[in-house]
Amino acid sequence: MSFQLDRGLFQYDFTDRHAILGVSVNAEEIDIRERYQVVARLLHPDCAQWQTDADRQMAVRLFSRLITHAYGQLSRQSQLQEQIIMLELLGKRLIEEGNQVQIVDPLCQQLYQSGTDFEQVYDRLLKQLVSQQYTQLNQSEQTINQISELNMVYLLRRQLQSVRSTPPAANSGKSTAAKETTPASSELAKPSATEGALRRAEDYMSKKNWTKAVPEIKEVIGAEPNNVRAHTLLGLVYLNQQQMTMAKISINKALQLSPKDPQVIQAKQEFDRLSNPKTNGSSSKNAPKKPSEGMFSGLFGKK
Repeated sequence: MSFQLDRGLFQYDFTDRHAILGVSVNAEEIDIRERYQVVARLLHPDCAQWQTDADRQMAVRLFSRLITHAYGQLSRQSQLQEQIIMLELLGKRLIEEGNQVQIVDPLCQQLYQSGTDFEQVYDRLLKQLVSQQYTQLNQSEQTINQISELNMVYLLRRQLQSVRSTPPAANSGKSTAAKETTPASSELAKPSATEGALRRAEDYMSKKNWTKAVPEIKEVIGAEPNNVRAHTLLGLVYLNQQQMTMAKISINKALQLSPKDPQVIQAKQEFDRLSNPKTNGSSSKNAPKKPSEGMFSGLFGKK
């Protein structure tokens, strides 16, 4: 039996490991480690709170199939940085999709409608959900979905903060069925040709299909030579193909266009990490460090 994780960021074919572990999308390594230790103790098969074999088996399944994989990725600095980059991309995608984003959970609606204190509201609501995440095992799957939806709304609010002071009214999800049978209206955001190409490129990248991602990105650059996102993505693709010179050119171009863009900064850090490995007397000290699993590896597969 597999877990049905299909709300929030999961619906974008993204494995929300922050939601699985129960940490903020802004969590640092120490926060992630401390949360893992708490969850490990909660789900230990010898924990006194598990009164039945069914609960004990569920605890083992949650720990082995979800928690260990999530922590394994978030505890590695390179993988954590990749996750941060993808969260930033998802935030931009959410704001581009506008009214197509469905916010169902009441707590998530509360976060969406909050004011300039949305950061504090997010932290408070997250703590509320996390407190019960792995204490009531029959509700754990639902709680993970709730946390992922909360993460989705937080990313959306964070993007909205940079373009407007008051968010528009959110779709409550109450009339979802009716919306599914209604033709799309002109109010719904339609991605441009450029956006469509970049989304296809990101999809190929999530599947490690670097060769198909390249022409999609280059098509965008041909139409929009100063598209920061396109140059950044192309640099990341070249990194995975170990074409360090080409990666440097693309990432430097993105830095020149937008030196404070978080995604650009993350890409530059990843380039520096791979192109300047620490020397330890090895004869191959000038060779670029090979990524163990490649950029974006394991970020999108569903459990």
